[in-house]
Amino acid sequence: MHTDRRRFGLALASLAAAMPVACARPERPLRIWAMGLEGEALDRFGRDFEALHPDMPVRIQALPWGAGHEKLLTAFAADNLPDVVALGNTWIAEFAALGALQPLNARLAQSTITLDRYFDGPRKAVTVGDDILGIPWYVDTRLLFYRKDLLAKAGFSSVAKTWDGWDQQLAALSGARRGGKYGLLMPFAEYEPLVAFCLQADEPILMDSATRGGFRQKSIRDSFAYAVSLYTRGFANRLTHSEVTDVYSSFARGDFAFIITGPWNLAEFARRLPADMQGKWATAPLPGPNGPGVSSAGGVSMCIPKLSRKPDQAFAFIQYMCAPEQAAAFYEQTGDLPADRGAWQLTNLMHDARSLTFFDQLNRTRPPPQVPEWERIANEMGAALERVVRGLTTLDAALKSLDEFAWRALAKRRSLLEARGVA
Repeated sequence: MHTDRRRFGLALASLAAAMPVACARPERPLRIWAMGLEGEALDRFGRDFEALHPDMPVRIQALPWGAGHEKLLTAFAADNLPDVVALGNTWIAEFAALGALQPLNARLAQSTITLDRYFDGPRKAVTVGDDILGIPWYVDTRLLFYRKDLLAKAGFSSVAKTWDGWDQQLAALSGARRGGKYGLLMPFAEYEPLVAFCLQADEPILMDSATRGGFRQKSIRDSFAYAVSLYTRGFANRLTHSEVTDVYSSFARGDFAFIITGPWNLAEFARRLPADMQGKWATAPLPGPNGPGVSSAGGVSMCIPKLSRKPDQAFAFIQYMCAPEQAAAFYEQTGDLPADRGAWQLTNLMHDARSLTFFDQLNRTRPPPQVPEWERIANEMGAALERVVRGLTTLDAALKSLDEFAWRALAKRRSLLEARGVA
């Protein structure tokens, strides 16, 4: 009896010893989340990364932009964020405040990434205090797309660099001089142009460590007043975004001569405008109060959540995707502009006048205020602009209301900073 038990025990031990070889668990994949079409495009690069690193399988999930923010917050609450997450730069401050992101300073110091080569605006957007919380992946900003032929017909050889000069051009391209058409398309619901004008001010949009609004400061008021005047002087039509049904056909008809928009429209204008229109449009930097103006620094950065189970592999993937060669290849596939200036040299971007304007503008950008509440405040700025233009309130009353809105929105941040003796 004892001999049988001993033999049975030896058999179990032998089987157990063999199991890790025969039934070894597959390596847990590196989980990566990215938004929209870029998330879908990332799949090819994930396969290429796996080919170079067979011991690092990846699983990429594309999230829709509309639902992505909520999904990220839900995943954070459940301690279920992925190993790499591609965050819109305006979201980084929010996830930093939650303590959800790993600082990358030490890893960067040992990496092949040269952050000094990146555009300043996105680089500032990923830096919170002394911590670098992400690597800029692709960048976004706003500038002017315009009809060269209409500008020339009005007697101008190039787009003005100052507000005063641009006003003269808009006046010549608006109203009775052009059959009741408008010089500029700037729908109310799009707050980005207004934010860009305010970023051109000498004073910050949010004051005192971004704990309260600064909308009644003189230069911010001047920027807001300038945006209002574009409508009240008849340069821009008073339209909501839903009333603009086909931007491209309207642009081709000459319903407006200028639009403030982003880099995705380089490809869209080339694809959607008629063939005879392709030589008649161009891009130009935003004008400013006293010279070439800054614009907002947008885009997406790759970050590592604090609870990532594979931080080393996560950074290896980020380093791979942010290498100039991969950034250039990603641009060729998606049209997204690289955050690394070095990657531009590997594409046709530096040889095309329209995209070269973006390079120029990206060297003059500022990130919007880096607080979790920023998007709420920016949306309220857009709503306030519409109320003033439609005569529902005065400019000064609207700016006072914006300061009050920001005061309420930033209450938690103010309380936390006051407790630390900062604000």
